[in-house]
Amino acid sequence: MTPRILILADINSPHTQKWVLGLANDNFKVGIFSFNASKNNWFCAHKNITCLNKRKTKAHLNVITKLMYLLFWPKLIYQIYKFKPDVIHAHYASSYGLLGALTFFKPYVVSAWGSDVMEFPKKNFLNKLILKFVLFRANKICVTSTILKKEIAAYTKKQVCVIPFGINLNVFYSNHLPHTNTDFIFGIVKGLEPIYNIDKTVIAFYTLVKKYPQLSLKLKIVGDGSQKENLLELVSYYGLQNNVEMVGSVSHEQIPMHLNTMDVLINVSESESFGVSVAEAMACQIPVIVSDLDGFKDLIPDESVGLITRSTSPLDISIAMEKCLMNNELRAILAKNAFQRISEQFSWKQNLSEMEKLYFEMA
Repeated sequence: MTPRILILADINSPHTQKWVLGLANDNFKVGIFSFNASKNNWFCAHKNITCLNKRKTKAHLNVITKLMYLLFWPKLIYQIYKFKPDVIHAHYASSYGLLGALTFFKPYVVSAWGSDVMEFPKKNFLNKLILKFVLFRANKICVTSTILKKEIAAYTKKQVCVIPFGINLNVFYSNHLPHTNTDFIFGIVKGLEPIYNIDKTVIAFYTLVKKYPQLSLKLKIVGDGSQKENLLELVSYYGLQNNVEMVGSVSHEQIPMHLNTMDVLINVSESESFGVSVAEAMACQIPVIVSDLDGFKDLIPDESVGLITRSTSPLDISIAMEKCLMNNELRAILAKNAFQRISEQFSWKQNLSEMEKLYFEMA
């Protein structure tokens, strides 16, 4: 019999939606319990998905205290009794993980996504204790990358499974359509936050525009965040208004369309646990430039798959950008190798199958 899975996760996260829909399409009965209300009720049309705790407004949960999660505990206990899951799976160890741990339900799975392990327990001693408690209560622990497996080892001695955010190759693929113009487009798909060094990428891009005035160079930035106004001022300062397109926030369904307009994707973050946008670009056979972080090593172990900057300085970023710009053969090799790595190790179908096998073993 197919297990009934209760998912504790943000109902508006595209990663949550992908997991839930994938399981439901494979005939798992899935219940989802979220702190927040759904923005578009994406689950309604599927007979195998039940939304539990249908809120009308967003929960006002912030950094004040994790104890606010206790407000949801009675509702969750009731829904467990009503839904009768075979397995509870919490996605994001520091929030939903705590709520799930406090139910004392077994079998219980916890998935760490990134900052819940790389940042949360390092803020204070209480956060560290919370994470240790969550991991202690978990029967199985999953992470999305080897760097997270290494990080989480500081808080538990339990075995940890690495199951990445797989890429759906039926959604993310190269459409092989020729560009309608002669622009060479560098792209960024990321939140506009300081940690992602988008300002340094803009400066690096300006260096190329100045060096190659005969070329039609563009920088396309997809995303929104706190640095939007600063970036607009930077673009204006360097006179790049005609070269930089700031698209803003788009739905996850629109990402493949935007990726397929790009010649090269750039992600030179200061911190990264996996690099979903990089993996999606690789699936679309787009060469990528990344910073030298352990979080990218699963995707890009060496420069046969993608270019790796020596540092996140504008100079080193511009050097990598120039290599891609001036070498058509290099871009073709990187695109081919990137797609091969994604299809062999990070396909969504494969990763979903791994998770389903884990559920069957537990239930």
